[in-house]
Amino acid sequence: MDWFQALIAGAIQGITEFLPISSSGHLVIFNTVFGEGEESNLAFTVFLHLATLLSVVIVFRKDVWILIRGFFSAIADIIKGKPDFKSPERRFLLMVIIATIPAVLAGALIKLLNVEGVLENIFIVASMLIVTSIFMFSADRLNRGKLTEADTPLKTSLIIGIFQAAAIFPGISRSGSTIFGGLARGLDKEFAVRFAFIMSIPAIVGAGLIEMIGVIRADNIEIIPASWLTGFIAAAVCGVLAINIIRLLIKKRVFYIFGIYCLLASAFAFLAGFGVI
Repeated sequence: MDWFQALIAGAIQGITEFLPISSSGHLVIFNTVFGEGEESNLAFTVFLHLATLLSVVIVFRKDVWILIRGFFSAIADIIKGKPDFKSPERRFLLMVIIATIPAVLAGALIKLLNVEGVLENIFIVASMLIVTSIFMFSADRLNRGKLTEADTPLKTSLIIGIFQAAAIFPGISRSGSTIFGGLARGLDKEFAVRFAFIMSIPAIVGAGLIEMIGVIRADNIEIIPASWLTGFIAAAVCGVLAINIIRLLIKKRVFYIFGIYCLLASAFAFLAGFGVI
């Protein structure tokens, strides 16, 4: 992989990871149209995931720091026998933890049943892109909520976590499904976006660790420092831009543009699946 290919790959990863158009769905479509990539590229994919993780940390660095600090202080309080999760910061931490549980369970179930290959069927991807489009068309009508970390019921974070778990199906956007879930449950639109991206951190870390197992087992890893660094920077920069685009667009009722895009991508996937493309 030369530096230009790495640049394009990084840009695509950064954009599709956070815009509500499903990065995993695009990967399946790409592989269907152009054939499977080299196994050695798995290590590069993991590297790009680290870049997108960095994007979230950069944009929401204040929240991340508060959560990290809150986590260790909460552990200290629990050890002292005085757990306290009444403050908005502690509640936010608890919300993120609870919201992560469904994705962990879903990932474990998929691994146990060994059906990853079935989920990556191009026709399933095409169908799930339609689901994402429905989320996006509906999101514009669900932006009147007022709940924040101070008053959101904890069961709401679990429900939003279920929406995130649904994104285990390629074609369902993690950011799109969680933002829709938050808006549907009455979250303030700014908080719905912030919560959706913050709760993606454990999901990205978990997915990266799982993929790392495949990297460790691979025997043909080829690291090209210049290309990898180019891809990393491109993914991180595009990730930051994509997150900020979502933060801007949530203030306007224009999520339907992603719904239109997902419908077009779904049609393309169906055509690819039938061999027309």
